[in-house]
Amino acid sequence: MVALVIRPYAAQQDRWLNYQVQDSQQTLAEGLEEYYRANIGVVSRPASLPPGSAALFRSHDLCHVIFGLDTTLGDETMADMRTLLSSDVGWKKYLSYANDPLAKAVFKALGIWRTVFITLRTAPRIVRAIGEMRQMNKRWPWVPPQSFQRRTLSELRREFGIHVI
Repeated sequence: MVALVIRPYAAQQDRWLNYQVQDSQQTLAEGLEEYYRANIGVVSRPASLPPGSAALFRSHDLCHVIFGLDTTLGDETMADMRTLLSSDVGWKKYLSYANDPLAKAVFKALGIWRTVFITLRTAPRIVRAIGEMRQMNKRWPWVPPQSFQRRTLSELRREFGIHVI
């Protein structure tokens, strides 16, 4: 079973999805659905994953949506960095997810040198993410309350001080 297919570039790099727009009026649930529809064959829906992996990948997918990120290698790196820097999951707990069998498969498929290269290439955005983290009003919840599903991305981003970068 595969949770994520690594692809180097977005299918349409010049096309922004609605959830990636800073002031998107989509709800979090609508943004998540758009993310899954745009990534058919790339991202597995949590319902199709084993229970332990499902929780991890659902929270990760929500971070893609709230931070306005796609599934290119650079944005996958940013999803991890923004999660570590700007959510309440904490480094220890997030790094413990590296033991998840599906997460291990993703990292194995990617390879260590490719990971290092993409991280270095993404460094300017990571620096910007550090600056954005310092301006946030509060950290994004790794497991957001169900009520957030009905709130707009614009409203949630404003409440937390999240800027799409």
